[in-house]
Amino acid sequence: MEVITSRQNPRYKEIRKLIDEKKYRQEAGCFFVDGVNFVSQAIENGWEIEQLVYVPDKIDTEFKNTILAKVTAEKYFPIDESLYQALSAKKDIQGVGAVIRQKMAENTLSPGTGVVLENIANPGNLGSIARLCAAFGIKNLYTIAPSVEFFHPEVIRASMGAIFHLNLVEFESLTTMKQQLLESNRLSIGTSIQEDAVDLSNWTTSLPADATHQALQAGEVVQNMLIWFGSEARGLSSEAKDLCPTLLRIPMSKAVDSLNVAESAAIVIYELLK
Repeated sequence: MEVITSRQNPRYKEIRKLIDEKKYRQEAGCFFVDGVNFVSQAIENGWEIEQLVYVPDKIDTEFKNTILAKVTAEKYFPIDESLYQALSAKKDIQGVGAVIRQKMAENTLSPGTGVVLENIANPGNLGSIARLCAAFGIKNLYTIAPSVEFFHPEVIRASMGAIFHLNLVEFESLTTMKQQLLESNRLSIGTSIQEDAVDLSNWTTSLPADATHQALQAGEVVQNMLIWFGSEARGLSSEAKDLCPTLLRIPMSKAVDSLNVAESAAIVIYELLK
């Protein structure tokens, strides 16, 4: 198979656009990932590989050969090292990447525990929270627009491939989310830095009184819980807080006003699920 060496190659230019342009990613319904581990996770979790992009001279391990063997040859796209380097954000390239079909639901709640992010803007934070969800066995990750997209290159990198283990759901508005909540039996727990929020260490006493202890003992609260975090700049909106019967606050010293949203998510998710 011919190795592509020109940046003017149409397929190569399309991959470059997938990396650089959100609009093109949306139109094409695809995104690019760089790294053999990311490609492996995508394949193992049933994501569709549109093109396997690789540097023939970099296929130097049994693991890489195994990954190539899992993709049909007609989807191979061999390129030279200098071209792949231009696609990668890393200096030390692995030489294996892929164009992957996007897999995301819209405006629907999936069964099980989930994390809800309202107006999240930083791709690194979204990726880090995706990684937290995968680490703690949370399958559902929701964003409420306006929000950074799940398939932004920085989100993929920060998630370390965790997005391939999650159900990704995008809500067009808080109003749409509210309607879904009204039609389902979910416990929404929000986060806030306000003094009237409940100290995280006392969270069980703040839950609705009816059948709380029975649900806790049966594990039902965890199974149906939605944990909400707001934007980096403002936190949860007042409208979002109204959807959360319980608001939790992380106890901390007065030396700082707040934590990064990904740091806050790590603390809250651990405490709620431990």
